[in-house]
Parts: sequence; structure tokens; C-alpha cells
Amino acid sequence: MRTHIWILAVLAVALGAAPGVAGEGPAAVLGIITGPDGARLPGATVSARLEGSEQSVRAVSNSSGMYRLSDLPTGDYTLMALLSGFEPYTLAGLFVSAGVNQVVDMRLRVATISEIVTVTGFSPRDSVEGARTRESSARDVGEAVAEATGIHKLRKGGIASDVVMRGFQSKDLNVLIDGQRVYGACPNHMDPAPFHVDFAEVDRIEVAKGPFDINNQGSLGGVVNIVTKKAETGLHATGTLSTGSYGYVNPSATLSFSRAPFSILGGYSYRRSDAYTDGSGKRFTEGLNYRPESLDSDAFRVGTIWGNVSFSPFAGHLAQFSYSHQESDHVLYPYLQMDAVYDDTDRLNAGYQVTGLGGLVRSVRIQAYFSRVDHWMTDEYRASSLNRPREYSMGTLAGTQALGGKIETMLRNVKVGVEAYHREWNASTLLAGAGYAPQYSIPDVRTDNFGLYSEYARSLSDRVRLSFGGRLDTVTTAADGSRVPSDLHYAYNSTRLTSRTDNYPSGNVRLGVTTSLGLQFSGGIGHTVRVPDARERYFGLKRMGSDWVGNPGLKPSRNTGLDGGVSFRHEGLLVESNLYFNRIADYVTVIPQAKVNMVAGVMNGNARTYQNADARIYGGEILVSYLLSTRFFFSSDLSFVRGTRTPAPERGILTPNLAEIPPVRSRTTMRYDTGRMFAEVEALFSGAQRHVDTLLGEAPTPGYGIANLKGGVNYRGASLRLGLNNLFGRRYVDYLSYQRDPFRSGARVYEPGRNWFLSLSYRF
Repeated sequence: MRTHIWILAVLAVALGAAPGVAGEGPAAVLGIITGPDGARLPGATVSARLEGSEQSVRAVSNSSGMYRLSDLPTGDYTLMALLSGFEPYTLAGLFVSAGVNQVVDMRLRVATISEIVTVTGFSPRDSVEGARTRESSARDVGEAVAEATGIHKLRKGGIASDVVMRGFQSKDLNVLIDGQRVYGACPNHMDPAPFHVDFAEVDRIEVAKGPFDINNQGSLGGVVNIVTKKAETGLHATGTLSTGSYGYVNPSATLSFSRAPFSILGGYSYRRSDAYTDGSGKRFTEGLNYRPESLDSDAFRVGTIWGNVSFSPFAGHLAQFSYSHQESDHVLYPYLQMDAVYDDTDRLNAGYQVTGLGGLVRSVRIQAYFSRVDHWMTDEYRASSLNRPREYSMGTLAGTQALGGKIETMLRNVKVGVEAYHREWNASTLLAGAGYAPQYSIPDVRTDNFGLYSEYARSLSDRVRLSFGGRLDTVTTAADGSRVPSDLHYAYNSTRLTSRTDNYPSGNVRLGVTTSLGLQFSGGIGHTVRVPDARERYFGLKRMGSDWVGNPGLKPSRNTGLDGGVSFRHEGLLVESNLYFNRIADYVTVIPQAKVNMVAGVMNGNARTYQNADARIYGGEILVSYLLSTRFFFSSDLSFVRGTRTPAPERGILTPNLAEIPPVRSRTTMRYDTGRMFAEVEALFSGAQRHVDTLLGEAPTPGYGIANLKGGVNYRGASLRLGLNNLFGRRYVDYLSYQRDPFRSGARVYEPGRNWFLSLSYRF
């Protein structure tokens, strides 16, 4: 309670003092800055220069992309907006008169030959800019994107957090890197897709919520696209050194050159850290069966090298190629019973784009990609490996690779595309209790998808915009018949299927209406489908006490969702609210299952397996953003989500609550930002979560409140960022499941206690 009082007092002082910092100016220019796809862009530097003089006023767009330039004398101005990765926006001859607040919205274009645009749809999206991620103490992209409204993380250790969006787990989302599918190899979700990209690569993170993405198969609850940096015009180099509590260190460097028609960029980054301590001073390795020598060992070590090349052979043509290689080792996961000895990733992405075509065909985009992840995890850092014939008592060697691509064309207002990809996933598990005989826990499963999609968007008037689209997919999943554990599948799920083909449609309709009173209404209905993955259908592992078994008979999950929003904007005030309801038929859920058929060699009587259930995920979000002056920003958001399913005792579904549904959360910030320096205070509150899945052993999670501080200075090409998180040293834990994965430890992974971070960088 005392912590809450301190936080509220700090915010009250900031709010009370802010309006008096700058007096009422004679005029102001304000607006919102967006990208080419409508995503709002925070962190853009905006300036207004009085023509014929050197007098100018500068501001920075806030987390909602809003800016305000106050105290402008009457006259003609040149307005300019700058943001890394985008072309400068210039508007000359803007007349400003005394006492008038003029609204000027700016839409920035991607820098000239630097990027093939891989938008995920016509509808506007949230955008987390790379500059903001570098202000964060987050250790990976999955943790950084959780600062956005309606997005949470599931922590497993010091790095590699899972993304949870509006209650949908990462398996029900598409997390892409430059539009490329990159999958983790671990059956336990040790290494989700955001883990396989480095912070220093990231330009921005685009987020689209709800069942409205028809450009990528499987976006049941939404899509996250991580856009990496491309070369800007001229010769540039950036060196950064980040450090912080728990021995964290992260040096990185990039070098780029661009002069039409050619550009090239390369970079390297290294990250490592000790195990952090929680609010009580306890390391996350303590009391969790780690060997004494592992208690003080590295929590993770990750090195990444990347590069990309762009070339424009003709006007309106752009060819692009990128490659990234990441090596990580000694990554500790107290959430699980094993840790990563190594986890190596290769990503290749190539594209060709033609724009500015006349006639019916306006543009053509071709993309091809390949990704591969090799992963070895064991319990060799745990006490469970002591006195064993090998250095570990359990280990899993896993690998996955994806090969795919798209062809898209714009036919006036209609986008038409083809997507195809092939994924292979295999895992072999060795247990001391089974004499280290390999069990093919994921039996070399192949997933092949072919999909056709089309999307249409049109402004029916100045105030009404309509978009709709459709998609048709065929997806085949097939396991290696010589490796599939069909006896386990039959013992618990009465099936010996080794392959299945699913055909299904998806589609959506969205409508946006803007009124003259500053109100904007948006709404839509969408239908998307996700086919169960290799782990859910074909996993098989005999274990002591209880087996872990896939269900080859699982049906695809089908989400029909309604989404409605209202926003109000008046000068420097923006209020956005959103309600959503998702009805998911055949949602894939985890249950305990008794053996139903006697099979030789299957000795246990119980397993943990997967079943389809009818589920509902619904909730709401509200965001309030206010520009108190040119330099003071206030923002606050609140998100709520609830997940339930229909009990079906005949299928072992006995409880109504879905697992891993986050509680209500609120984030409030006050920021002072001149473009050269900034300071921010943040209060984060999370409610208790009592709606838990007791069938999986989830326990209620108490609520908490914390405060964070950060600030920074920019001088010419140099910048300094520093911050203090969990100011009052609270010991708290986010919600999590205890039984989701076959090698769960059942441990609560508490969040870091009071910790600091510092980042120094120089760019020329």
C-alpha cells in the first residue's frame, strides 16, 4: 500500500507541475505521425522553423505518435519530421496565425531504396520503434514488445520471453521477422521466434491484433512483424555499449553505406548476463535444483552477426538480400527442468519489388526465405544430473527449418497474393531412466502450406473507409512413419494417424468512420484458422510416472472474432477504447488423460495430452494520451482479458478457465522530452489473477505495483540512456502456467528486483 501511495504522489506532482512549465503560446501546430501503413510512430523529431529566420521550435512524438509545437508567433513555417529508417517529411509555407491550434498529420515514407515493405494488412497497427526498445532494460524483443497495450510476456528465465497477445499464446500468433517465418526448435518453447533476432538489428516492431491478418496463415489471435534495420543514405556507423545490473553487458556495432542504386549494412552484437535476483535478493537459480557451480554462472550468452544488401537495377525496382547468424549457449531456464547448452540460428531472406507500374497492375513483390534452428538442451547444470553415466540425465536434440515465400501484386485497390512454405521439425529425447535410448519425441514432422489471399480497401468518402479480404489454405502435416510413437497415440487417444490434410477459408470485413466532432468509429468481424503444430499432433515421450502424448486427431482451431473501437481526438488529447470478443472452435488445450487402450510397452496409466475445446477470449483496452505542452507528455492505458472454455467431461476438460490468461494491467507514464534530453516516470499496476486452470496446477497470482524511472541525453551523434526499474524493490511474479510443457519445473520465476541499466552509443 505504501508503494502505491509513493507512486501516486510522484505522478500527482508531475501532473500538477507540468502545465505551468510552458505558458500558453500564441499558436500551436499538432498532429499524429504515422508510417506508410497507418502505424503510429513514436520518437520522431518534429521542428517548425519560421521562414526567413533561424527561429524554430522542436518536439518529439510521444508513444502514440502525437506531437505538439507550441508558442509559435504568427508567420509562415517550414515543418519537418525526422525518424531513422524513414524519409524526411517537409512541409513548406505553412501559415500559422495567433490563437489558432492547427492540426497537421504526417505520413512518413520508408527511406528510398532501403526496404521492401512487408505490411501485414490495410488496417492500422501499433508500432514499437527501435529507439524506444533501446530505452528499455528488456533483454530480448519478446520482453520489450510486452510494453505495448494488450501484450504480455511469459518469462522462463533471464531471456527468451514468450509473447502473449490479448490472452492468445505464442502458438496462436504469427511472430515474423521481416515477413519471414522463423520457428523455435525446442518442444518446450525455450526459444520462441523473438529470441532469434537481436535488439541491435531491430528498426521497429509492428503489431496487429485480432483475427484480421489474411496475409499469413495461422494468425489466430494476431501478428507481430519485427522489421530490421536497412542502410540509410550515406556512410554511417553506430557503436553501442549497454550494461546494467547482474553483470549484464551488450556491445554492438553496425556499419552501413548507401548511395543509389546500392546499399549495404552489417552488424555484430553480443549479450551476456548473470542470473538476476528478485526483490528479496534471491537469485532465480536458488532453490531450483541447480548445481552449486551453476548458481553464479552465466544466465545466457548470445552472439549475433547480420548483414543485408539492396540494389535498384532500374527505376522502381528493388532487390534485397539479408542474412543473420546467431549463436547462443548456456541459457538457463528455471521455468523448465532443462537448460539450453546451445541454440543456433540461421536466417536468409531475399526479395524483389517493382513499384510505379501503370495500368491494372500497380506493383509486384516477391519474397523467398529460409531459416534453420539447431538446439541441444539438457539438465547438466542441475543436481538431477549428478551420479549419472553421462553428464546429463535428460537431454533433447531438436532442429527445425522453414523454407517459404510469397508473391503479391497490387491491382489498383486490390491486393492478391500466394503464400507457400515448408517446415520440418524433429526432436530426439534421451532419458537416463530409459538407458539413454533415443525417443523421437517429434518424429520428423513436415508441414506444407499453400494459400491464396486477396484484400481490398477503399475510401467510400472522406470519412468512411472499408476493407475486406479472404484467404483459402490447404495444410498438410505428416510424421515419419518409422519414428512416430503410434503406440502412445493409440493408448491415450485411440488413433494411429500419421498425416492429415486440412482445407479451410479465412476472411474479414472492417469499416472505419470519422465524424466532424473528432470521433472515429471502427469495427470488424474476422475469421482465422490455425492448424495444430507437430508437437500438438505427433509428440510422444514415455516418462516416469506420466507420459506426454500428442493427439493426431486434433482439429484446426477456428477463431471468429468481433472487434469494435471508438477514438476521440481533440487537439493534444487522444482517447482510444476497444472491445473484442473471440469465439474459438476447437481451441487446442492441455489436459491430463487416463490410458484408454492397453498397449504393450506403454506402462503408465496417465499422460498429459491435447484436446480440442470450444473457448472464448474477450476483453477490452483503453488508452489516454495527452500532450500537456511541447515537451510534456502524459499517457495511461488499461487492458483486461478473460479466457474460458466449455467443460467437456467426456474429453477430460473439467474446468472452465483457460491457462495463461493475464490479469488486468495498467501503465501510466509522464515524460519530458526535448529531443535532446528526456526523463520519464512510469507506474505499472497489475491485478491479481484468480481465474486459473486448476487442471494444470495453475495457482492464483497476486497483484502488484511498481515504479520505473529513465532518462537520457542526445548530443550530436552521441546518446546516453539510463534507468532504474522496480524502484521500490518489490518481489513479484507475473502470471504463468505450471504444466504447459513436458519438462516444466513447476517453479514461479519471479521478476527482477531493483535494477539499473545504462546505454551509451555514438553514430556518425
